[in-house]
Amino acid sequence: MNNHNVISIDLAKNVFQVCLLNKHNKITTNRKVSRPKLLKSVLDLDTKHIGMEACHSSNYWGRVFQQQGFQVDLIPPHQVKPFVVGNKNDHNDAIAIAEASLRPKATFVAVKSLEQQDIQRLDRIRDRLIKARTSLANQLRGLLAEYEIIVKKTIAELRLRIPLILEDADNQLTVTARLFINELYQELLSIDKRKKFNETTSMALLQDNDDYRRLQTIQGIGPVVARAIICAINDAMQFKNGRQMAAWIGLTPKQHTSGEVSRMSGISKRGNQVLRRQLIHGARAVVNWRESKDDVLSLWLQKLLKTKHKCRVVVALANKLARIAWAVLAKGKAYNVNALASPSAAA
Repeated sequence: MNNHNVISIDLAKNVFQVCLLNKHNKITTNRKVSRPKLLKSVLDLDTKHIGMEACHSSNYWGRVFQQQGFQVDLIPPHQVKPFVVGNKNDHNDAIAIAEASLRPKATFVAVKSLEQQDIQRLDRIRDRLIKARTSLANQLRGLLAEYEIIVKKTIAELRLRIPLILEDADNQLTVTARLFINELYQELLSIDKRKKFNETTSMALLQDNDDYRRLQTIQGIGPVVARAIICAINDAMQFKNGRQMAAWIGLTPKQHTSGEVSRMSGISKRGNQVLRRQLIHGARAVVNWRESKDDVLSLWLQKLLKTKHKCRVVVALANKLARIAWAVLAKGKAYNVNALASPSAAA
């Protein structure tokens, strides 16, 4: 007979805290377990429900326990924190995880597959490379400006101009300056090469993924945004509708309500920060090219921009793109902009 309700595990590098709550939500045991003994210790318990905080190594352990027939709930850290009573330690954290996992309104993060994890890590590496490239480009422009050489603020212009600058014997660059400018330029080319290899590898992993191809039929969602959606969302049916998915991403307004007073403010910015940023970038591209198009979505944007600030329109469109992406994933059909009946409904 199953006498226990939930196992909660506070993950760590070497020593884990395992807490058991019985069917009356009373603590049965709360003890430390070493990494080599964790799986056996959990298998010896008489319940198949595990709660863990969504943190480092949670996807690995989630897959391990799912293969053993466990129901695994990964809880966002911000939902666990309010349940920590007393000082922060492994003992109290494990209890907080168990209590948070039993809340009626608790939301969970799906355990990622190995393919999803590979793609997500490649995207994180890509983001780091882009930041490094931006920093390098800014440094190059700053150094060149000290020698009265001004380069426009685009990566493409920098790639084009530096070889010409290095070959120009009439500018003020010294021999030493040419050496370190060339070294930085070679570093820039190396980052570009690594970034391209990263993107090629990501696309190869998704070349047979039908959802990946269908998502790219949506205006504003290209390979990068589609990858971010695939990585973040295991199953679209985990959300009731598109609005719930948009709220999970953090693209819906915050609500402040007290008594008869109800106020709506800016977007909540909850959920997946990377996916939210990518959707907003995609929406900005659609807004920038709206004038040359006459489809239903572009006409809606043109009308909205007459009364709203461009930034608000971009976020509104990002919200809509999230809802459309949910519909494409849930129905398994490519997006058809002409079938969009009433875009004003989601303004």
